[in-house]
Amino acid sequence: MHATIQKPIDEIVSYFKPGEKVCIIGCDNCAAKCHSGGIAETEEMANRLKKRGVNVIAWCVPQPPGVSLCKLSNTRKFFLEKYDAQIRDADSFLVLACGQGFHTVIDATEGGLVHPGCDAIFGGESVTEDFIAEYCCLCGECIVDYTGGLCPVTLCAKGLLNGPCGGAKNGKCEVDRNRDCAWQLIYDKLKALGRLDQMKSYIEPKNNARWSRPRSLVLDKGAATFNSLAGDRKIANHE
Repeated sequence: MHATIQKPIDEIVSYFKPGEKVCIIGCDNCAAKCHSGGIAETEEMANRLKKRGVNVIAWCVPQPPGVSLCKLSNTRKFFLEKYDAQIRDADSFLVLACGQGFHTVIDATEGGLVHPGCDAIFGGESVTEDFIAEYCCLCGECIVDYTGGLCPVTLCAKGLLNGPCGGAKNGKCEVDRNRDCAWQLIYDKLKALGRLDQMKSYIEPKNNARWSRPRSLVLDKGAATFNSLAGDRKIANHE
């Protein structure tokens, strides 16, 4: 999931021109989980903006089964069936979701002016109902088979690929003494798995071209092609 937090209300208000007709769109998927763009938060945002003089003409959160702001075709259908008049009448849209949801609204409204209501801070895992942790930075070149399933690129403050720096102390990171050293965690995990010998493996430097933006994944009948500056990579059918 993508973790998001709402932008400061004063920043959001500054986006709008006097009299601008605004439609607020939330997301019932990740943003709802983060309490940044679910039904309650979207309605609350509408009320907060109205109190500050913003001309909010409608708010909505795509909800039917299978509909989220990650899916363009379903979002467009939802807008057409339930909010067509409001969408056409709006001057702009405030989106309470991640960057993916933000761009879905641009496309679903056929190029409408869209304002971001949230900052997407990372992709993570819902550890509990109240805690989301970042475990993957979406680098496009996964190496966790060598590190017990724990990603040093994400968990190490320095992104070190081959063991800890010299600054860790008592299992804590020198950058933040309240943070566990990633490589201590990796060592402990490999030891528990009986695979400490993997600490001897050398991990080649990352191909940073795989981080190039924008990237794309083209799907076709079970096959896929991943596109980046590092070159196209074809992925065979999963048979």
